[in-house]
Parts: sequence; structure tokens; C-alpha cells
Amino acid sequence: MKPNSYPKIKIDLKMSDNIPIELQSEIIKRVPVKSLLQFRSVSKRWKSLIESSEFIADHSVNQTQPHHLLLRYTERSELKYVSIVDDDSFPQHKFFPTVPPTAKLLKYNRMNYSSHGLVCLCGFVHDLKKHLIVLWNPWIRKSVEIVFPYILNALGFGVCPKTMDPKIVNITCKANAQVYTLSSRAWRHVSTNLRVPETGFSFKSYHEVIDGIIYWVTCNESGSCGKIISFNLTSEEFGLIELQDSLEDPGHLCISKVKESVVVLNYDKSDEACGVWMMTKNVDPKSLLIKLFTVSFKAFHDSIYHRIVGFRKNDQPIIEHHRRRYGFRLTTLEVYEPCTEQSNDIGTDMCFMIKNDSRFMTTFHTESLLLLNHPGSIAH
Repeated sequence: MKPNSYPKIKIDLKMSDNIPIELQSEIIKRVPVKSLLQFRSVSKRWKSLIESSEFIADHSVNQTQPHHLLLRYTERSELKYVSIVDDDSFPQHKFFPTVPPTAKLLKYNRMNYSSHGLVCLCGFVHDLKKHLIVLWNPWIRKSVEIVFPYILNALGFGVCPKTMDPKIVNITCKANAQVYTLSSRAWRHVSTNLRVPETGFSFKSYHEVIDGIIYWVTCNESGSCGKIISFNLTSEEFGLIELQDSLEDPGHLCISKVKESVVVLNYDKSDEACGVWMMTKNVDPKSLLIKLFTVSFKAFHDSIYHRIVGFRKNDQPIIEHHRRRYGFRLTTLEVYEPCTEQSNDIGTDMCFMIKNDSRFMTTFHTESLLLLNHPGSIAH
């Protein structure tokens, strides 16, 4: 982050003597995380306030700082992360977060999105011979490591909006489920109450968490996708949403979000276009989804692979584009404008020559103080 990304904030050390602590709390909960970490040295009272669970929860809910695109990529066989501010300056303001040491050891590393500023990473650590989940807060340079049983069909992560307790959901192939809560540091079984067809179903690896609910797209044995499974992080109840009657010609389906609404990405069978459908609250299955726009991939005439990896705050899709160049795979991220059907590379320094099938891993996240006062967190 550039030094001038946020306005400079001057603190009057006598303020704590003249202004009630409740009002002070209301003022500083709107301050960026970097400044709050520095403000802990103002006084013991402020340190106690900022590190309290109540303040951390309020700041995570009420903070108004811009969203960031967190991008993971491979450069010279090394995993790297960069965070880009999603505002009018996009993609100019970037910073390179300090990655937890354990995260660097993860093999088959997956980045399972973020919730309330926490990023969920998972993979296998050969030295420990264990599958690990790393919950990481890039803003305060803290993380938590969690061992998990690698018998899964899907993995979901989100922060409960009522308790601000991070939760991980592990669903097995037989639709049995386990939930891990960070406060208890334990896994426990929960009922799915899902009617699983005899042929079974599988989950797409990508999921979204919106308003305290995790969403996955599922596919049957033949590969046809037509259902969304949901998990409420507060009630810990599963739900099933049928999509067959809402889409004209279901193709390859994925889940995403625009602002804070669920969207279904319907890639046509020719892979030349993708319809972006927003989920409504209508009970009638035929009007459950409304079409926002269509992304045309015809402009990517030299593409060997492309996909939508997310949407900016202004609703513009971000597309991962792969093409061959001199025996290498050139991978770029491009912002797409639906009205003109044109796309722009987010920056020449974000282009990489990749020999294998590596992909960008992306998620949008916000600033957060979560893990600041967690006794098991590791500073790095």
C-alpha cells in the first residue's frame, strides 16, 4: 500500500481525557487497520479497547475501507501474493503481504476465498505429514493453523456474522458434514438433512459466502450441474436450491457474487460466452434467477482457456485468460466491460509466462482485526 493511500490521521493525546470512551470507540472503529495497530501505543486504555472482542467485531462489520483483490500467482516456481485496492485507481495501488511460513510449505495449495478479512488456505505439508488449513489475516500479519481430515467432497469457510467466530465446513462424499469453530478449536459432526441421489453428487471447488451463508454448485455423476447447496453459518443448517427451471440452457455452472448478491455463471457448451445470472428472493423457481448480462469470449480468439474469477465493486468481471506464446503459457488477468465487450489487462507487470497448468487464485477481501486477540494466533 502506498503511504498516501489513506489520509493522515492526527491524534490528540489529551482526547482520552475529554471525550467519553464510548464516543472514542465510535470514532476510531472507522479508522484503517494499519492506523489502529499504531494507536494501541497511545494509551493502555486504547490498547485494551482496540484488542477487545467487541471492538474487533464492530470494526469488522462497520468498517468502510475499500475492498481488495488478493491474487496468488507462481513466479519462477515460487508462490507469491499481491493485494490490489479495488477503487477508482485500480489496479495502481498494490501491496505484497507477508505470507505465513507454514503457508509457503503447503503443497497442492488451495485458496478457499475469504470472509471478513480472513483468507483460508489449505494443502498438505510433507514435513508434518498432515493436511493443514491456515486462516490468515494479511492486514495484521497473524494466522492460525488447523489440522483437518482429508476425506472431503467440499470445503467451505466463513465467519459467523452473529458471533464473528470463523467456521470451516468439511463435507464428505456421502454428504456427511463436520464443522470446525475457531473458538472451540474442535471438529464436530452436524446433520446435513440433504436427500442425496443414488448416483451421488460432487461439489465444485469454488464457493461464495454472502450474508453469513456459504453457497456451492453441485454436479451429478454425468457432470450436469443444476443444484446449489447452502450452509447457514449461524443456524448451521443446510439448504438445497434447484436451478433447472431458472436457466434456459444450463451449461457449465459456477458460483460467484456481484456486490453482496449470489450470481450463477452459466458457460455455454461452445465456451464462447457466459451468462451472468443474479439470484433473487422469488419463491417461483422460474423467476429465481434474472440475467444481468452476457460475457462474450469471442474477443479472446487466441485463448486456450478462460474463466471469470470474480467481479469488481463496480460489477465489472475479471477474466483469467490463457494463451500460447513460444511454447509457454501466457496468463493474464483482464477487466471486461460488458457494454463494449472489450477487456483491458490489469497491468503488464501482472503477466506471467507459465509452463504448466498453474492458474491465478483470486479472492476479494477487506481490512479486518480478526485474530488480533486470538490466543492461538501466530505473528509473522
